[in-house]
Amino acid sequence: MEGDTAWVACTHAAHIEADDHPDGHSHESHIHAPSTFTPDYSRQTRLRDVGDTGQAKLAAARVLVIGAGGLGCPVISYLAGAGVGTLGIVDDDVLEASNLHRQVMYDARDIGQRKVGLAARRVAALNPAVKVQTFAEPLRADTIADVFAQFDLVVECTDDLGSRYLANDAAVLTGTPLILASVYQYEGQLQVVSALPGHACLRCLWPEPPSPALAGSCAETGVLGPVPGVLGTLQAMEALKLLLGLPGAGDSSLQLVDLLEGTRQRLPVDVASGCVLHGGCTVVAQRALDAAMVDIDRRFDDLADVVARGFVVVDVRDADEIDASPLPVASLCIPASEIATCPLGPFHGDVLLVCASGKRSHHAARQLRQRGVEAYSLVGGLNALRYSAVCA
Repeated sequence: MEGDTAWVACTHAAHIEADDHPDGHSHESHIHAPSTFTPDYSRQTRLRDVGDTGQAKLAAARVLVIGAGGLGCPVISYLAGAGVGTLGIVDDDVLEASNLHRQVMYDARDIGQRKVGLAARRVAALNPAVKVQTFAEPLRADTIADVFAQFDLVVECTDDLGSRYLANDAAVLTGTPLILASVYQYEGQLQVVSALPGHACLRCLWPEPPSPALAGSCAETGVLGPVPGVLGTLQAMEALKLLLGLPGAGDSSLQLVDLLEGTRQRLPVDVASGCVLHGGCTVVAQRALDAAMVDIDRRFDDLADVVARGFVVVDVRDADEIDASPLPVASLCIPASEIATCPLGPFHGDVLLVCASGKRSHHAARQLRQRGVEAYSLVGGLNALRYSAVCA
């Protein structure tokens, strides 16, 4: 094949030595890198839209990545490889064996370690020229705007709806572009929030987050490893488009990716029917952030202490979960999906909602707060209580 229609093989000369074995196969290769590593960006600077000027833009850029899991791994790897000057990484989780099939930045030796530290070490190994700033705790409503203001761009890579909406509100209020993605089994969604006046935000599509019980997570619904890998790679591409000013950057259309069918759709967002009907994205975001600053999370070591302090305990898990693992204390059983419409008669004084992980209880507590109930949520849910008991 000749001319512009030909496939181009991006080969690169490197000194490689292979260990020879009696069976005639090479089982291990050694690439001799120089003692002082200098990043080689030649393959991307040859692009007419990048060049040395674009590479200088990347070197000066500061990007915050929230979540170092299935979506975050390709985002962090590709942005570090591209030479983004500073990467901020937010993650409070530790690596589990069940993560490895999709979080391929790590390996079995890393199980039990904090992902934020593992990710930082991976970046240092991949590209020592990139500076890394780590956040080992989730961003809070009272500090997130200050953190966003330190970065040029934010990529949200968690499977947590609360984090996604909090990031959207902070992005709108600080004018920081935000790239969102989510996955469900074999498909995913992608949206760029440019944070420019008159452009759509997440709340223009979905004013309030759905219940975590409806949304699900990878742990609950299952996922094939390449699915978050593809969506995270698309997030990294959108990030580079914004940083380099490439064609198509900042398109706020909702992108739907179906990896079984191999299809990709773009659905335009009608800004006129979004936040503008409620005062505009900035007004809506400020209102939501103010509400989120009300601290409803409470940490306890055991439920007996909760009861001793006078809390009414409400179990918002589904019936099958409760049957499989009932609470050791007296409690009301009201599924999270019914909290928004249930009678308020049983609620008096302080109320503590509990679920498996703390996500459903947090969302339900917000709903009760809106109805005038002094409701709180158990941080980390019953899983955190069991972990504390094991460590005690």
